Amino acid sequence: MCGCCLHLVAVPGLIRKDPPREVLSNVSARFPSAQLSAVMGASGCGKTTMLTLLRGLTSKGSVLTGRLTCNSKTVTAAAMRRISSLVPQMDVYLSALTPREVLDFAAQLRMPRTCSAQDRNKQVADVLSLLHLEPCANTRIGDGIHGSTGISGGERKRLSIGLSIIGGLPQVLLCDEPTSGLDSAVASLVVDILKDLVRRGVTVVCTIHQPSYAMFSEFSQLLMLHAGKVAYHGQVADVESFFAQFDAATPQHVNPAHHYISELQQHGDVWVSRCMDEGPLTQKCIASPEPSEPAGGKANEDAINRSSLSMLEQTCVLMKRVVLENFRNRSKFRKGVMARLPASTLIGIFFWQMARNPSTSAIFALRSLLFITIQNAMVDTFYAGATTFQATRPLLKREYYEGLYQMTPFYLSYYFGFLLMQIPWTLVWALPLYFLTGMPLEVDQCLVFVSTCFVVILLSCAFGSAVGTWTKDEDGNRAVLLPMMIVTIMLSGFIIQYHQLHVIWLPFYYLSPIQWCMSILEKNLFSGLLFSGAPNPSESAQQCFATGNELLEATLNPVALRLSIPVMFLICIGMIIFVMVLNLLMIRLKVLNARA
Repeated sequence: MCGCCLHLVAVPGLIRKDPPREVLSNVSARFPSAQLSAVMGASGCGKTTMLTLLRGLTSKGSVLTGRLTCNSKTVTAAAMRRISSLVPQMDVYLSALTPREVLDFAAQLRMPRTCSAQDRNKQVADVLSLLHLEPCANTRIGDGIHGSTGISGGERKRLSIGLSIIGGLPQVLLCDEPTSGLDSAVASLVVDILKDLVRRGVTVVCTIHQPSYAMFSEFSQLLMLHAGKVAYHGQVADVESFFAQFDAATPQHVNPAHHYISELQQHGDVWVSRCMDEGPLTQKCIASPEPSEPAGGKANEDAINRSSLSMLEQTCVLMKRVVLENFRNRSKFRKGVMARLPASTLIGIFFWQMARNPSTSAIFALRSLLFITIQNAMVDTFYAGATTFQATRPLLKREYYEGLYQMTPFYLSYYFGFLLMQIPWTLVWALPLYFLTGMPLEVDQCLVFVSTCFVVILLSCAFGSAVGTWTKDEDGNRAVLLPMMIVTIMLSGFIIQYHQLHVIWLPFYYLSPIQWCMSILEKNLFSGLLFSGAPNPSESAQQCFATGNELLEATLNPVALRLSIPVMFLICIGMIIFVMVLNLLMIRLKVLNARA
C-alpha cells in the first residue's frame, strides 16, 4: 500500500483560549511518503499537538489557521480516520485479555467479513511474529495501576503498534513517543519494527524525546520544535551541518540528539530565527498563515469507518470482548460479591423475619427496608457507571478514530456488558435480604423484588455513565452525583410523602425513577396484606393501618396507585431508554467531537 505525503503549510496558528496561549506558530513542514520522520523538542514544545493536527483533530477551545494536506487534499478527521492510525503514548487495553485476543478482536472488526476464521488467525499469528510477541501471546495484559501483573512495557508498546496494523497496513502511522520508558534494546526493537513498516510503504511520523545516537540515525526526516515554532526541518543527515555552521557542532562523546535539544532549551529563539532565515530546509518556514476551517472537519461521521461489519455485527464482537474481560477478572468478581453479600446478610439479620407476619408497629421498619434495598443498589452503581465509563473512554477514542467501529455498537456493548456482570451481584444483594427478612415465599413476588433491584441498577448505570461522559475524575463525579442522589432520595416517596410535597416538586416527583421503583416494591409487598394487631390511634400516621391496601392509599401517589406493577416496570424501561439515548448524545458532544 502506498504511503501518504503529509504537508503543513503555515499551520498553524493554533491558539488555545483557556487560558490564551499560542501552542503552534507559523509551522510549515512536509513529511514525505513512506519515510520514517521524527518530531523532536523539549517537553511542551507542541509535539503531541502536531500529531493531533495531523489526525484532523484539534484541542477543545482552540483556534486554528493555516492548511494541512495529505496527498494535496485537506486533512479532515473523517479522511484521516480512513487511512491513518495512532500509537498513543499511554497504551490503553482491556487488562484481562491476552495480546492474541486483543489482536483477534481487532481483526474481526477490521478485516472483510468474507475472511474466514483461519485467515484471521493466520494474520494474527503473522502480526505477533512481526512484533516478536509470540512468547507473551497468551499472557494477560494486566494493569499496573491496579496492581495486576501482565506483559512488559515494551510488549505493550509493540502490541499497540500491532493494533494499528492488524487487518491491513494504514497509509499513515502516527506514533506519540513510542520509545519513552523503554530500555535501549527494546526501544531499538520498536524503531526496527517501524522501519520495517516504512519498507512496506507506510508513512511513519514519530514524536521522540532524546533518542540514542543509533536510534536517531535511523530516521530520515526531522522536524525540531521550540515553543511551538520550527527550529529545524530537513534531512537527519543535514542537521549536524546546520548546527555546525553556527559554531554549535556536537562535542565529542556527546549524543547529538541530546546536544540539539540542549541547544534549543538554552537558545531556542535564536535557532528559530536562524531556521527561518538561513536553514537548509526542505520547506522554507516563511509562509504567512491563512484562515481555514478547523482540521477536525465534521465531528462525527459514523459511516466513515474501516470496518466492513454492520452495526449489529460490530455490537456482537464488542459484546464478546466486554463479557470476556468482565468475567475473566475473578478478583474483580470476588470484590463485587464481597461488597454486597456481607452488607445484605447484615441488613437481613437486623430485619430478621420482620416481613413474615408484620404488625402495625413494623410498617415504618418495612418501608425503611425497601428504601435501603433501593438506595444501596443505586449509590453503588451510580459511581460505578461513571468511573467505569471514564476508564473506558481512552480506549473508545483511540478505536473510534481509527475506524474500528461506530459509536452506537461500542456503547451498547459497554452498557450491556457492564449489566451482565451486575446480574450475579444483584442476586447476591437481593436474595439474602429477601429470605432473611421473611418476605413472602411466592415465586412471582420474589421475581418482582429481584427485578426491581436490577431495574434500579439499570437506571443508575445509565445515569452514572451519562455523568462520566463529561466529568474527568472522581471529584467531578462526586460534585455531580451527590446533588443528583440527594434530589432522587428526597423524591423517592419515602423521605417525604407525596401529599407533603410542595406543588413545584410534583413534576419532578413523577420523573423520579426511584419513586417508581419504590412504588413497585411497596405494591409487591403490601397489596392484600393484613397487619397483625389492631391499629392504635396513638401510633404515628405511618403505622395506623389495618391492611396493606390502606397503607398504599395513604403513601403512594395517585398515578402509581392506579397503575399495575407491569405498567410501572414499563415506565422505568422507558426512562432507561431515554437516558441511553441521552448517553449517546453526550458521547457525541463531549467525547467524540473531533477534539483531542
